[in-house]
Amino acid sequence: MAAISSLGVGSGLDLGTLVSNLVEAERAPSANRLAVKEQNFNTELSAFGLLRSSLSQFQTSLQGLQSSTAFAAKDITLSDATVFSATADNTADIGDYSIEVTILAKAQSLASNAASAFASVDDTIGSGSMTIQFGSTTTGPYSFTADPAKSSQTIVVSSANDNTTVSTLRDYINDNDYGVQASIINDGNGYRLLLSSQDSGAANSMEITVSADADGDDNDNSGLSQLAFNASAQTSMLQTVAARDAALTINGLDISSQSNTIDDAISGVTLDLLRASAGNLVNVAIKENTNEIKASVSAFVEAYNELENNIDALTAYDAESGTASALNGDFTVRTISSQIRNVLFGAVSGLNSNIKSLVDVGITTNSSGTLNFDSSKLTVALRDYPAEVEALFSLQGTTTDSGVRYLSASEDTRTGDYAINITSGATQGVLNGASGVNNLTVDADNDNITLSINGVTTGSLNLTQGVYADAASLAVEIQTQINSSAAILSSSLSVGVSYDGANDRFILTSADYGATSSVEITALDVDSSSDFGLSIGQGVTGIDFSGTIDGKSALVTGSTMTSPGGDSDGLALEILSPGTTGPLGVASVTRGVAATLDILLNNFLQSDGFIASREESINESLEDIVDEGLRLDDRIASFEARLIRQFSALDALVAQFNQTSNFLAQQLANLPKPNSIGSGN
Repeated sequence: MAAISSLGVGSGLDLGTLVSNLVEAERAPSANRLAVKEQNFNTELSAFGLLRSSLSQFQTSLQGLQSSTAFAAKDITLSDATVFSATADNTADIGDYSIEVTILAKAQSLASNAASAFASVDDTIGSGSMTIQFGSTTTGPYSFTADPAKSSQTIVVSSANDNTTVSTLRDYINDNDYGVQASIINDGNGYRLLLSSQDSGAANSMEITVSADADGDDNDNSGLSQLAFNASAQTSMLQTVAARDAALTINGLDISSQSNTIDDAISGVTLDLLRASAGNLVNVAIKENTNEIKASVSAFVEAYNELENNIDALTAYDAESGTASALNGDFTVRTISSQIRNVLFGAVSGLNSNIKSLVDVGITTNSSGTLNFDSSKLTVALRDYPAEVEALFSLQGTTTDSGVRYLSASEDTRTGDYAINITSGATQGVLNGASGVNNLTVDADNDNITLSINGVTTGSLNLTQGVYADAASLAVEIQTQINSSAAILSSSLSVGVSYDGANDRFILTSADYGATSSVEITALDVDSSSDFGLSIGQGVTGIDFSGTIDGKSALVTGSTMTSPGGDSDGLALEILSPGTTGPLGVASVTRGVAATLDILLNNFLQSDGFIASREESINESLEDIVDEGLRLDDRIASFEARLIRQFSALDALVAQFNQTSNFLAQQLANLPKPNSIGSGN
């Protein structure tokens, strides 16, 4: 408040100070009350911030307890890690194994003949086409059996492709996906081109056929035919490393593998073979790894105890000093604490087993309200009832029918058992040949085809040229080429191709079911229609199945059905055979302690949750204090103006009295003094 400098001028009194003191005396009680309220609200707001942080940290501690990977973690140990390395995922079978590695897999390697070694890497090889087929090769005498599951590769060597020299052909092969690795070696007498199959294994060797060699001979050791390797060209490329499979025994059982990485011999275990060691039995032990879940449980207990201590501090009352903490007696805090405790110390709904509550895994409460953790009891529970311990903490879904797989549940899915029924089965996308099969010879006029499977294009496909024994064999070739397409493989799609003898036609069927399942031919060679009865166009698109979960019509996408509401709301299931109909058992959902707490804490912490509501209320109160302070300023300003008016009038009146007093004093001073008349006589 500015000093009042003009008051008291007339009267000589210090009226400015008097007004200032009166104004401050009027303001002080209300201002102090608002300041105390503001401080209390800010303290309460900070307290809720600390509570929010503690709840968030507690929620973070729940993550490890909801991970199926943590509960199923495995340890794997080897008696000799120099023979092979091994890793185990959470699906690995527990057990002990004895493994002997006798042979390592190798990839075939071919080298150009030393007799015709190149003087320079820039020497011209020639031009023409190299066709590489993959399969099994034997030598002495030479024979080759193609693998029908692997597409042949054609490499065009020409000036247009800038690959007619030793080095440029090497680079061209390596820059494209031909399934072959090329390199150049100087053996001391000249440069030789090496071609190695990218895949090891006896069935991945190469047969190389040269056509349209510029020198007119596709099988001599000259021009491009220097790179031929087949029954007619045994003096060109030479086999320097024969393709072979790895050989090993697991608990006495003979195992062969095309690769030195073996991931399908022991469920959930990947072996990477490093060396052959005949007669050396390597012991492999696979056991449960409980360290991760123990650490997660310990972190969960510590986080809860920290939360409990923080809540105690925020709600404490000191009887001796009569002081209370910021959230003492707060209803919101009491509700949060009570709901968390109810989840922690109650039995999990739906569990009717040996493990029903936290007490069963060594978590108990003490007199202070915090938790104690006996890790030895958890160790025993994990050993004896691992699946039940997982169900105690996490969200679990099971099905009684092997044709149904549980996928997920939402926050709205309640614990319970839900009946599943398929009312109509799904169908697959099918394309039938338009006419009969009139030719079993694949040549340059009918070997090209392009399709779209479930909306994914195969790109241009080339059927292997040759004469097929029957229509069924040709159907296998068409199927092989489609399913070998990079686009189809990367999209995890596949097609079945069969020959319908009764109707003399090919039938192409998508492996998937539902409304996205389709087969379409988008391009054909000139004679494909007349020879094979195929035509450009789309077949019959598949139809989604329909069904119910808990009696309610499910939302269906592909092979997945999801409950749209009710107690099962959000429950998602995969129907493994979508073409089936009728009842498919029951899906059961249980929500463990960590899963339930996670949802509860989300409700507390979300933007419209308990804490946000209280914080909003406090902020509104702080805004009210600001408004009340502005009103106080207006009232005090009015009060001050009134005092100034009143004291200004007083000052003027006193000034007037002073003037009258001065006048009277002057008049009195001018009156004759006593005895002054006639004093001279």
